Amino acid sequence: MKVPLSWLSEYVDLTGLTARDLSDKLTFSGVEVEGIDEVGAALDDHFVVGEVLTCAAHPNSEHLHVCSVFDGKQELQIVCGAPNCAVGIKVPLARIGAVVPEGGFTIKQAKLRGVASSGMLCSARELKLSEDHAGLLILDAALQAGTPMRDILPPPETVFDLEITWNRPDCLSIIGIAREFAALLGRPVKLPDVTCPEAATPVATLAAVRVEDAALCPRYTARVLTTVKDGVAPVWMRRRLELCGVRPIGLIVDVTNYVMLECGQPLHAFDYHRVQDHTIIVRRARQGERLTTLDGVARELDDQMLVIADASAPLAVAGVMGGAGSEIAVGTTDALLLESATFASPSVKRTASRLSLRTEASYRFERGVDPGLADWASRRAASLLVKYGGATVAAQALDADARPATPRLVTLRFHRCRETIGVALEESRMLGILEALGLKVQERTSQAVTFAIPSWRLDLEIEADLIEEIARVHGLAAIPDRAPQSVVVPDTDDAGVRAVDRCRQMLLSLGFTEAVHYSFLSAPELDAFDRRALAPRLVLPNPVSADYAVMRDSLLPQLTATLGRNHARQVDAATLFEMGRVFWRTADDNPAEEARVALGLYGPIGRSALDRRRPVANAEAALWLKGALEMLATRLHAGTITLRPTSQPAMEPGWASEVLLNDEVVGLLGLISSTLRHQWRMTCPLAVAEVKLLPLLELVGRTPQVRDVPPYPAVRRDLALVASRALTHGKIVAVIRREAPADLTGITLFDIFESSEMGCEKRSLAYTLEFRSPSRTLTDDEVNAALRKVMQALKTTLNVEIRE
Repeated sequence: MKVPLSWLSEYVDLTGLTARDLSDKLTFSGVEVEGIDEVGAALDDHFVVGEVLTCAAHPNSEHLHVCSVFDGKQELQIVCGAPNCAVGIKVPLARIGAVVPEGGFTIKQAKLRGVASSGMLCSARELKLSEDHAGLLILDAALQAGTPMRDILPPPETVFDLEITWNRPDCLSIIGIAREFAALLGRPVKLPDVTCPEAATPVATLAAVRVEDAALCPRYTARVLTTVKDGVAPVWMRRRLELCGVRPIGLIVDVTNYVMLECGQPLHAFDYHRVQDHTIIVRRARQGERLTTLDGVARELDDQMLVIADASAPLAVAGVMGGAGSEIAVGTTDALLLESATFASPSVKRTASRLSLRTEASYRFERGVDPGLADWASRRAASLLVKYGGATVAAQALDADARPATPRLVTLRFHRCRETIGVALEESRMLGILEALGLKVQERTSQAVTFAIPSWRLDLEIEADLIEEIARVHGLAAIPDRAPQSVVVPDTDDAGVRAVDRCRQMLLSLGFTEAVHYSFLSAPELDAFDRRALAPRLVLPNPVSADYAVMRDSLLPQLTATLGRNHARQVDAATLFEMGRVFWRTADDNPAEEARVALGLYGPIGRSALDRRRPVANAEAALWLKGALEMLATRLHAGTITLRPTSQPAMEPGWASEVLLNDEVVGLLGLISSTLRHQWRMTCPLAVAEVKLLPLLELVGRTPQVRDVPPYPAVRRDLALVASRALTHGKIVAVIRREAPADLTGITLFDIFESSEMGCEKRSLAYTLEFRSPSRTLTDDEVNAALRKVMQALKTTLNVEIRE
């Protein structure tokens, strides 16, 4: 945002301070000054008003002109390439010896395409007056040729270019920045007078307002102005608009833009006679309804968008842009209806995004506009139109106000402020800072004070916000550097912290690299994984942007995207993990959270260099990740990991499984679908898993129980069977464990065989079963009997064929 210091100084006294001093104070208080621009230049006698007497085509160029220009004393031949050069116009003339402000070059006698040129005709940009370089700067025709330009141009202007953070919408105006300086300098704010004469006719007899959705429009005000003479705005107003990067158009539009820049409240003027029944209706658009906006584009609306309408059709997209059908023609002398309203930030943000339409108004509404400002801004604009446009203002204003009647109250504890900042500030200093920022004391005790928050400070909600205000205004540089201190409490249980660190170290030792992501993301990113969220998501009421609008209910979308970006940047193999929290709303609409760990990998992980060119199979990627998860559970003494088939929209069909820890579902494992992988042009399998963290950590840190290794020998038997491909290894192992005696100590799958003779629906599986007793040597008869029992159960329960 651009802030001319001459405009700013009307509202707060800046005397005694240089531009650099002001910049430093503002930046160190939290409002960053990105640049300090000097607009305009101190022009010497070489720059005068020139009158174009003749303008002929250049004989050797299609776009150049050969002009005869009178400088008050003599006629000069000048070659000019500006498209708006014409006979009779008055323009800035730089004579021989002039140093052009833009570029710093000196004008010399020269030949252009073989024609002599004795000077230069200038645009606004060449004189550093604006960025306009489309043509020559046309001056007032009444000026005398030869008049020094320094006598008619404003003096050089200092303009701050500010970066306003998303949480400080109150600073998106000249008055907002003036309030900041008033608090920093200890000087009062001087607001402009907004009083204006009103006619006897009440506005209620001329127009009406009906708000159908007060949640999206908490306040709507309207004034009716008649006998308005639109024309050219005053020079000082047009100059200020240009300094702020806004192109002057006409008095009515310029006044609404000027007031928006001045106080931060967007305004819109409707043609009074184009509003059917002179009744404004604030409602949601109907699905498929269309409106041609001021930029001439016909836009299709949906039922989530708020519009300003009359009885027949929409007139404007609320908070974004007006419609062409109710536009006020430049030069009108008719009546207008002046809108000044407050619209809900999420609604404007969604609408602007859906329509791909960003304006100065939407930029402010998306961040939040002071709801208490609507009537003040309307009166300010009306007073300017009365003064410069001869308008007649109907008595009073239409004001549909659904704001809470009571102000926001926040309590500050003095001791808490001192502890947080680390400076022993006096109570009077704390009160002085906050009162200078516009906060009003409601109640005070020896320990604390309660403030009423002004309507323009939408960001002040809790005690920590007040402490931050005190710290930044007092001066962050004035806060001493101190080494961090902590109180050691004996016997404090830090088992949870150590368990999390143990899990992290295990994953690092398994070759995974930790990734860290924000806790919020966009709803489409989550929807790509599962639109059927098991619980309602936590949607932020005022997000920084649509890309960070929802608290995540899964770690997988961000981890998958990070792996995909690595692949897109030609990283041929990657293993990542993240430990973080997910969030959702409970059945009783309360927020809830849970710690989880997510793992992901792709590429030829674990292969030797000679084997890395072979494509990775789906099973290989899934089994590598399953093995990592099993190893993690083993090292954390958490128990046994098993998988159970399931379906998940983001996973390849047949490659999604529930993760069970000791027969309890704790997460999900699978291969990301080709549809999701396509955006990163990934053809290799991408395996991911997400599990609850707490069940993995329950036994970390506990002393394990040690058992003696049995001194008696183990007996091994091989078991081969032919089974359906649909029969999983897990089901076979479950039956074996259920039927075998307690002496069964190990089950190992050592061979999988497939052939055309068996058919495409079957395969052969071979297992080694290990039997071992802790108290005696097992006999062959005992082991054989146990093996026969297992084989019989497999045939009966799973319908497998035992191979002899």
